[in-house]
Amino acid sequence: MFLTRTEYDRGVNTFSPEGRLFQVEYAIEAIKDTFILIYIWVQLQLGLRPRKEWFLLLRSALLRHFCEPSSVEKIMEIDAHIGCAMSGLIADARTLVEHARVETQVLIW
Repeated sequence: MFLTRTEYDRGVNTFSPEGRLFQVEYAIEAIKDTFILIYIWVQLQLGLRPRKEWFLLLRSALLRHFCEPSSVEKIMEIDAHIGCAMSGLIADARTLVEHARVETQVLIW
């Protein structure tokens, strides 16, 4: 009696007859189809005239879709002068936001 693919992809440690782990393959595909977009605004004081600089950081395995304004799920403040809008893998983005918050507390602009 042979099991079908749906019977092999129930557990993360269940191998198919070909030696494949379907749950791992599903996770890899999920990473390929998503992206994290971080948009940071930094205001630098240079003399009496403030200078505004915009930074766009994009982490992506494979961009297959465009980012629409309605797809942004979370907007967070990193510091008084830095904000972040996230979409995609929110758990990864939250980790990056926490790291950015620590870095902004350490650095003095």
